[in-house]
Amino acid sequence: MSLAGIVKRFGDVVASDGADFEAGPGEIHALLGENGAGKTSLMNVLAGVYRPDSGSIRIDGHSVSVGSPQAAKRLGIGMVHQEQRLVTRFTAPENISLGHRFPVWLTLRRRFRDLAGRLSAEFGLPIDAETPIWAMPLGRRQRVEVVKLLHHGARIIILDEPTANLAPTEVETFFGALRGLVSEGRTVIFITHKLDEVLRFTDRVTVMRGGRAFRTLATRDASREVLNRLMVGESVSVSPREGSEPQSRIATAHDLYGGDVRTRAVVAPGDVVLKLDRVSVSDPSQPVNLTDATLSVRSGEVLGVAGVAGNGQTQLVEAITGLVKTASGRIQIGVRDLRGLSIRQISDLGVAYVPEDRREVGLVLSQTVATNLALRRYDRRPLNRFGFVDRGRIRRDAIELIDRYGIRPADPDVVVGRLSGGNQQRVIIAREFAGAPRLIIVDNFTRGLDPRSTRQFTDELFAHRDRGAAVIWITSDLSEALECDRIAVLNRGRVAAVLDRDDATRERVGLLMSEGISSGTPDEDPLSGRARAVTSNDGAAPKVSS
Repeated sequence: MSLAGIVKRFGDVVASDGADFEAGPGEIHALLGENGAGKTSLMNVLAGVYRPDSGSIRIDGHSVSVGSPQAAKRLGIGMVHQEQRLVTRFTAPENISLGHRFPVWLTLRRRFRDLAGRLSAEFGLPIDAETPIWAMPLGRRQRVEVVKLLHHGARIIILDEPTANLAPTEVETFFGALRGLVSEGRTVIFITHKLDEVLRFTDRVTVMRGGRAFRTLATRDASREVLNRLMVGESVSVSPREGSEPQSRIATAHDLYGGDVRTRAVVAPGDVVLKLDRVSVSDPSQPVNLTDATLSVRSGEVLGVAGVAGNGQTQLVEAITGLVKTASGRIQIGVRDLRGLSIRQISDLGVAYVPEDRREVGLVLSQTVATNLALRRYDRRPLNRFGFVDRGRIRRDAIELIDRYGIRPADPDVVVGRLSGGNQQRVIIAREFAGAPRLIIVDNFTRGLDPRSTRQFTDELFAHRDRGAAVIWITSDLSEALECDRIAVLNRGRVAAVLDRDDATRERVGLLMSEGISSGTPDEDPLSGRARAVTSNDGAAPKVSS
């Protein structure tokens, strides 16, 4: 497969600027680049989502026209997008069977449920055949999309940030399945920002800059330093972003998997800001519900919440922010009980929230960047005077945030739905981090961000901590979890353990995430964070079921 001279414009925005790219059978080919470099736009051209303004596509040496996703499918090209594209009221097997000449899923539902089980087992990607898509976390939805694509016989498989919602053990299984696919002669194109996964699992890597393919090299000839320089033209510093005060002192160590585990200076925490006491959520549509969660987070502290997708993280966040009602238990911010409060009233207590699903929850895609940046403050001064929205002030504030947070294109009037995924994420972060929130909740907020942006916004998150904010960081990335001051592990909807940073290791947290514990829910001290019930008398690591 090859693309030559691909140009794609959206008004004044040039997404692909004469890009060339080629990939062969039997390889996993990574596509790297900073946010807005044109990676996803180029692959959307190959997948028939976008029509190029100019350029050519060749498959097996023959020039082809890929004018629609259906045309791409006939050519054996399939793409799993960063933002899932499933029918949310359907189950996994119903979605997998869509696209056949006749709607056979209506009459042969059982057959396709069996097919879904066979395919998921064959490719090492287990899926739930009974739960509707809307009730699945993003990680499980992604598995459904991959299995659907394979079922339709794709030979060229494009995956956009496929591991963003997978636990480390799932990542290993996922790439094992991909290696099996390429051994059969398929081509896998892997769009990512995770350099460690590129170096461990891919055969070649192409780095994009400014809408063009800057360089392609064999992965064996690459390193983190080389890839960073190719992406941004310079080495990426691990020091905090300039102008972010106060700053957290950072030390960087190299873990056994080749990733950076960044250890920050400890800040003495203050009073408890958020407290959950035996909180449960009951939703019959969910296979796992949050059950008896007892947690606390203090001023000047980052509490990491680690867990495989679908183990209660979303319900935890939604219970705190008022998006779902709790079945039992109590949630307090300071001395204020949150029961009976509206979403807006909870937000007005100083709660900032960066959701996992930016398109469905975090943004109004049909509105401009300026409008989205103003959503938290449009009805109050200085953006609103005597009941009238000051659009000039909204625009001026937006320009300031666009510059501060590096949103591209730097245009407050562009519709946010036209931005790249990474720049959409920047818009949400800019809106929620602005000001001085008392409690910040971020849910896999680095998803879709390039390494430099990830470090910039992680540093800013800790800068908020240093200024006294309480932070809850939901993450399925162990390196991110190990940066936090304390780590709570959710497994099957329960708090499996709460560990101080000094007691946490990648292996210990990973096992608690993926396997759970044999002794049940720990007798946890919310303030010390010590998970006493999951340690033996001599202080050994938690006992984990085999």
